[in-house]
Amino acid sequence: MNFTRCSDANPNSHTIYSKKRVKQFNLPHKCFERNVACVWRRGNKIAIFPGSQTTIKTIENCDNKILDIRQEISLFTPILRKLVNEANGAFLSLQKASDMSKSSDNQVEYLKLSRQYRSIVRVCLENLQEATEKASDGLERNSLQSFTTIFYSIECIWHLCEILYIDVIPGEIVLPYILEWARFHFPCHEQTAASILEACEKGSEDNPEYWNTIIGMVVQGRIDVARALLKLHSSSDSSEFKLLDNSMRAMPVYNVYGGISSGEFTISWKHWHAECRSKYTSGSLARQPQLELILRIMIGDYTAFETIRIKYTSWFDMLGGWILFTMPWAKRRELASAAAACAGLTPGEKTHLDIIIQALLEGDLHQVIHEIQQVSDNGWSATHLTDMLYHCGKLQILDKQIDVTAKIRDSLILEYGTLLMEHKSLWSAGLSYLAATPPEGLKRAELLLERIPIDSEAKAMRILAEANKYGLPNVVQTVCGCMSTRRLKSGNSGAALAWGGRTRSTELCARAAEQALRRYCAGAPLPHAELLLTGSTVLLSKYCDFHILYKNREFRKAAKLLVSLITSKLSPDFFWETLLLDTLPLLETETPVLSADETYEIMLCLELHSCALTGKKADMLRFALARNLERTALLNLPDED
Repeated sequence: MNFTRCSDANPNSHTIYSKKRVKQFNLPHKCFERNVACVWRRGNKIAIFPGSQTTIKTIENCDNKILDIRQEISLFTPILRKLVNEANGAFLSLQKASDMSKSSDNQVEYLKLSRQYRSIVRVCLENLQEATEKASDGLERNSLQSFTTIFYSIECIWHLCEILYIDVIPGEIVLPYILEWARFHFPCHEQTAASILEACEKGSEDNPEYWNTIIGMVVQGRIDVARALLKLHSSSDSSEFKLLDNSMRAMPVYNVYGGISSGEFTISWKHWHAECRSKYTSGSLARQPQLELILRIMIGDYTAFETIRIKYTSWFDMLGGWILFTMPWAKRRELASAAAACAGLTPGEKTHLDIIIQALLEGDLHQVIHEIQQVSDNGWSATHLTDMLYHCGKLQILDKQIDVTAKIRDSLILEYGTLLMEHKSLWSAGLSYLAATPPEGLKRAELLLERIPIDSEAKAMRILAEANKYGLPNVVQTVCGCMSTRRLKSGNSGAALAWGGRTRSTELCARAAEQALRRYCAGAPLPHAELLLTGSTVLLSKYCDFHILYKNREFRKAAKLLVSLITSKLSPDFFWETLLLDTLPLLETETPVLSADETYEIMLCLELHSCALTGKKADMLRFALARNLERTALLNLPDED
């Protein structure tokens, strides 16, 4: 029997893999040789068991009659739980910021929270890298490397999405931010450049990575670093080097605060571009192929980018350089052509990361969401990124005639919250996600909360707190009923009474009170007074009050309370004997505390419930009652205080 699960990503590339591999299970032959049946259990678990056609004799000879199989959830890995919990805090802050910003613009707060999400991922990556270095087992190391690759790619996607759709960019000129994104995520030549510049020696071209490093700095827009590296060439004083250096030094760089308009910058840049093209066509650098290649890159020659493409792992490594040397004034809506041009440098099948980044640059957020859902991170990135874009108002482009934006966002959050509800310690975080999508989320939360295994009193109290927090009274009633019944079966009637009181259930309290009275009749102590309520447990409550008064030697008050319990007819049949016998010490006090009328009431109840008290006990009580009548007559004890 085959079951599929998502495979891990290749840690040696920037590609997100969602290719599936088959997981095979060898089922016991005796149990499953004829028929197999299966059923879904709670969460993502499936139970496999012998089908109806399997003989009873075969089942009896089987060691394992039921097999539980579940999908492996990467987010439940201990090293990723911190990511889940911290992201939950950012998610709740985003919902709060959204509620506050309904009457005002809150874009700055959204940007802050977006960076907080990226910071959480970066910390997770650092933890993964440290754990990978310490891992001694090969399988564990491969798993950690896969997680590293996945979340590195997620952070890369989120950063670009933040630039294009969340950040407020002055003038909408995105080039500086795209260059920063490329430098941050693809620093392939940065370390080599630093080591060469630190050595600061002429003849650095002997380094095998010298020219690749210079080209890499040019593509990433680090022109000053490239010029510094060129000066370390042994022929840096030649006319060809000086010619290229002058062109690089004269290159215009747009700055929104530079004092010139975008139109003026465009004219200046095109003039510089024409001069560079003139130098190339004149063949001034023909004797220096590497310098000529750099110049061709600077004039945006597509064939030059095709030449250097093999030196990079992906086409978006060169994205910033292509925009820099072809249309540095480009705004967000103009990036689609740049994405198409760079993507065309890589023929063949594209990876998910290729498709996602190209879709982001083209503004196709529907495609972005669809592809992110294929990432094997159990929906973490799809849920939080979609929620962020939704609150920023960027997903409204999906709305044509019907509002599908909110449905997409709610669907992802519901699935993610449901996933977390399966974990024994992350379920409270999952509950907060479900609560963010009313009313369906709260209905689902109610169903899932009632099914969480309760293995301790603390767990039950925590579930109650969460249920009260989100207004789920049915869950409170179910949990209290379960705990009260459980305590009742274990003989702890006091705890059962307390749980019944939390839900204010008359039925539960009555059952607990009855057991407490039965156990008291059998010799057990009464529950603590603070556990008692009024209503259906009034008999037990008042009876405990009677004992307190008697213990404090307030015999007159205790007698009146006991008589009221006897005459109220609230007592069940099994408790009449106890109530009647409790009058004996009050009838034998040094000073009478029961009046004649109260004595007659006790006599009447004794005769009405003669089957409850018989033999010597009944005779003893009758004698005490008669003697008390005589004493009250002699002392003329009043009936009222």
